[in-house]
Amino acid sequence: MKASAREIVSLVVGLTGIVLLGIGLDHVLDIGSCSTGGSYVVANPCPEGSAVWFWLPMAGAIMWIVGLVGGGRSFTEPGSGQILWTVGFVGGGAALLVKVLTQPTMPPDAKLGASIVAAVFIPMGLIVGVVGLVQLVRRRRGGGTGSRRTKTGDLRRRDGQPAAGRDAWSRLKALNDLRSTGALTREEFVALRADPADPAPDGRRAPRTDRVALIRQLADQRASGTLSTAEFEARKRGVMLGERVD
Repeated sequence: MKASAREIVSLVVGLTGIVLLGIGLDHVLDIGSCSTGGSYVVANPCPEGSAVWFWLPMAGAIMWIVGLVGGGRSFTEPGSGQILWTVGFVGGGAALLVKVLTQPTMPPDAKLGASIVAAVFIPMGLIVGVVGLVQLVRRRRGGGTGSRRTKTGDLRRRDGQPAAGRDAWSRLKALNDLRSTGALTREEFVALRADPADPAPDGRRAPRTDRVALIRQLADQRASGTLSTAEFEARKRGVMLGERVD
């Protein structure tokens, strides 16, 4: 089964379980504590057919758990798991809280139990829900500008250019590393430190090309033996002149 179809099935099963769980708990709370049968005098006998309402929440809980697990995604990323977790805990806790506040005829023991469950469930659901929303917002903001790894393991932008440093500090650190390993001369270090990694005024350099990242890749290739020192120096000169290096 494809991942998308699997998540849809998990959502349907899980949401159905949540509905059954809610209906069953609603009736159980209305009934409160009761007992049936035995040789003792029963103070609060269970209404006829109440066994169905006691079993319904259990069936709903099982379906909910199956939906949570069946989605194939963990709760650390957006998907059916986060949705079912949030809806189940926040929705269930909120429904219990509303019932406690709006139904004065609810038995005292049921009211106490529902209040405790609501106080625990709502924060549990909100934590996962907020995390999921933050992840979705970050994905939307970062869509189309993120980095990916090519088959050779090089970190590159989606437009094919090497990914630039995340900030000025990381870029300066990369420069210092290249200088300390002898990959850059002092003059090259000074020139690259002032390089904004944007197109040069004469337009010779390709847009969004980070010369520091390119030279760092060349240095890694030299260290691994892919490039000789002469080849490294030749390609580095090309990068410093703004030429495209394949």
